[in-house]
Amino acid sequence: MQTAMTVQIRAEIAALGWKQSDLAAAVGMPTSSLHRYLAGVRDIPLPVFIEIAHALGLSLTELLARGQRRQDSSNVH
Repeated sequence: MQTAMTVQIRAEIAALGWKQSDLAAAVGMPTSSLHRYLAGVRDIPLPVFIEIAHALGLSLTELLARGQRRQDSSNVH
């Protein structure tokens, strides 16, 4: 699920016309930290997920649901 969530976060960033640095600034973290999370180098802690969701204009529930749908659709053959 972590991979699906990072892909979903990148998709949300793109949909807003943002760069990773824009999201990092909105969340209040260094861009390098966000990059490590989205590259899968580090797991995203729950409090950071919540902050990212809110910065993207989503609830945590909606961000997770979108990530789950993305994962489910990628598993369909």
